[in-house]
Amino acid sequence: MKQSIISHFSAQLLLWTLFLCCCQTSLWGQLWGDELDSIERVQLEKRQVLKATPPIQERVDHKINEHRLLMLAYEWWELPTNIEQTRIDKALDSRYEPYNTSLENSDWRNKRGVFYRSNNKILPKQNLTVMGWHPYWKGDTYKTYNYRLLTHLAYFGYEVNPFTGGYTSFEAIEELMSSDLIMTAHLDTCKVLLTVSNRGYSNNEIFFTSEPDVQRNLIDSLKSILLRSGADGIDLNFEDVPITQKANFMDFVKELSFAIREDNNDYVISMSVPLYDRDNVYDLPQLKPWIDLFVINSFNFHIQPTQLHEGPLTPLTDYDASIRGTVCLYKLYTTLDELLAVPYDITDVVLEHDEVYESRLRDSLNYYIQRTYQNLEYEPYDITDILNTIKITKDMDGRPLWQDYQINRLLRKTNCVGMLSQYSKAAKDNENVGFFIFKPKRDTLVFKELDLFKNIAIRAEVDSQQMDLNKMIELFKAKIGYDHIGSLVLGLPYHGAVWYKDRAGKKDFEGYMPYSEILRLAEKGRASIDYDKGTHSMEATVRDTLGGVYKIYFDNSTSLGRKFDFAVDQGMGGVGLWALGADYAHTDLWSTIEESFVKRKVWNHKKGKYTRISVDKENKINYTIQYLLKRFSHLIFATLFLITIFICISFCFSVLDWKVRDVLFYSGAFRIFYLVVFTIVLLVVGNWLGWFQNRMITFAIGTGLGLLLTWVASNLVANKHKELP
Repeated sequence: MKQSIISHFSAQLLLWTLFLCCCQTSLWGQLWGDELDSIERVQLEKRQVLKATPPIQERVDHKINEHRLLMLAYEWWELPTNIEQTRIDKALDSRYEPYNTSLENSDWRNKRGVFYRSNNKILPKQNLTVMGWHPYWKGDTYKTYNYRLLTHLAYFGYEVNPFTGGYTSFEAIEELMSSDLIMTAHLDTCKVLLTVSNRGYSNNEIFFTSEPDVQRNLIDSLKSILLRSGADGIDLNFEDVPITQKANFMDFVKELSFAIREDNNDYVISMSVPLYDRDNVYDLPQLKPWIDLFVINSFNFHIQPTQLHEGPLTPLTDYDASIRGTVCLYKLYTTLDELLAVPYDITDVVLEHDEVYESRLRDSLNYYIQRTYQNLEYEPYDITDILNTIKITKDMDGRPLWQDYQINRLLRKTNCVGMLSQYSKAAKDNENVGFFIFKPKRDTLVFKELDLFKNIAIRAEVDSQQMDLNKMIELFKAKIGYDHIGSLVLGLPYHGAVWYKDRAGKKDFEGYMPYSEILRLAEKGRASIDYDKGTHSMEATVRDTLGGVYKIYFDNSTSLGRKFDFAVDQGMGGVGLWALGADYAHTDLWSTIEESFVKRKVWNHKKGKYTRISVDKENKINYTIQYLLKRFSHLIFATLFLITIFICISFCFSVLDWKVRDVLFYSGAFRIFYLVVFTIVLLVVGNWLGWFQNRMITFAIGTGLGLLLTWVASNLVANKHKELP
């Protein structure tokens, strides 16, 4: 008995062993695939046929194993095979073929509307770019910006982790996603770009020598942020890219441009380019098909290739400035008594009162002066002449007439906008310049910061060897081609460079100071201010208690206005401002932007006359609707959700009545309506919950269930009809 049991058990064990062997063979077959089985057979056949010597046999085995590894890699990690990779490379070559050409190719230039994305001239709409950067560490100062004067706002917030392609500034990205910065800018039709920054030689070398997944991760991250935030493009800030990585840099920009614009072809891509690029890493003609705007870092003239150089950040040389005198004009918003107290000539006065008040004031001042000073040779003129007369006239006691109680009482109650003037002689006025038949024309400089920059001194130090904007822009024009100057944007500073010289004469670069801090020093009387006509830049001098001297080179509304005009006159695409918020609580720079780009007139070739420049804005109504919908999205969703609930409850109660059911389910039109509704609801709910991965399957299932539910409801209604008497 025991022997039979053992025999039976042995037989069962043998059967199970055979079965498992078959299953294992099947499993291995599924794992390696039929192609791998054939590879094994080929290997055995070659061993039998060749019977080669060991070195030859090893090379054969190596080739077969290499092919097997590629097949396994394709099976496990979905990597492309050699054939597929060749096909992909050919597709990419054909994809890039229309763009792999130089701007010097005349055929490419003729296809301006196909590949060229930016306007290269100021057209009738005057499509000028006014871009400003908002650093994320400035917080909510974006709420103070005048977006009506900006075309693009670049949010400086994505600092690249070169090892992963992700971002290191987590708070900055969270601020972009959660704040209303983009909605606020869109309300005034200002586009918002996300600045992607990877600075430094080592960081760029790590990024471009890492695995391809690192660059892919950066691109995917940017696409996700753009879609989620509603931004309008990206601004690339890759500084100090090594020459050894130029090819990788070019390929990355190409792939980034394609990937970003696959989602939205209207996305804008700008790029910051350095002043000095000896190795031509930033090859503008090759980058032009992928980049809309090149922002030249024109505020880095002090950073030379070999050393730091003390001097203006953005010099604009005026070679004959030293032989021309200067008329300085100052505009003040004040009262008439304060206007007369300023030691400058009054050029013009506009009262901020109605015409009746101005007429009565003029008559009162004329009457008082003529009655009190009968021997004064005086004729009644307009308010400006009256004020100048009062300013230079003294009373019986030798005091200025404007300090008289009766007159001062009228003046201090009157608000006005006054234009003051002061004349400064030319720097070489005392030298022998007799070769001029007439004296050179005077320069006119308008200052808006008279209340802060008191007693501004005018200088004209000209260095003909100095690299400046004139020379640099000519180099960039020749580099990108004169037909594409409209792609160049002039980057200008809202900060100053601080240099310190101790008593021993040693100089050190101390860093940068925002414009608002420079104004604060001037307001406290700690800084003396000079304007250098030779370079159109400002210089503040501050002395400390140790005998040292601080020199701060910066730009104000006057010098920036000259450089705004320079950019327009050169045919450039506009200006970029680093960085907004540095003029905190001051509006002088904003008004300069308005005067230079909104109120300025240029010659319009199409209309044959001078027309006013205006930044190109899109449909404001569209942006306003988007802003309101996004701002009140929670309230709108809650309202629609409650309405839907009440509709469903009402529908459930209404179908309790057989008459309602008869009307709802007996009509064929209603059956089609229910079918559509059920299908749409199932599609939405199924995709939201992730039930379905294939849209066609989802649609088919939704349609089938809709038909089923409609058929069931129709049969129920028909059966109820049969039961009715």
